[in-house]
Amino acid sequence: MCLLKTVKMQAAVVLTALAITGCSSTTAPSATEIKIVEKAVMPTPPAALMVAPVRPNAPQDGKTATLLEHAAEFGGYVAELENQNAAWREWVDNHLSKVGD
Repeated sequence: MCLLKTVKMQAAVVLTALAITGCSSTTAPSATEIKIVEKAVMPTPPAALMVAPVRPNAPQDGKTATLLEHAAEFGGYVAELENQNAAWREWVDNHLSKVGD
């Protein structure tokens, strides 16, 4: 077990020495041209897209009228989510088309 540790330590020392030697032996600058790329700026989305629709509370009891009322409220909530999702996609598509120009 001790011999294995010694061999691993020697290998680590040798690899480190080779890496240091290889890095320090190169004196010429890199021939690769350095390109500067501008950082993309994300435009601010409309405030209406940042407000999440309010999810309706769960029904208090299992009565038919209560469940139907909750179903109608939840359907309205889902419709709001779908509209907001469509508005996000439209907003992104508009901004992506401007980036491509």
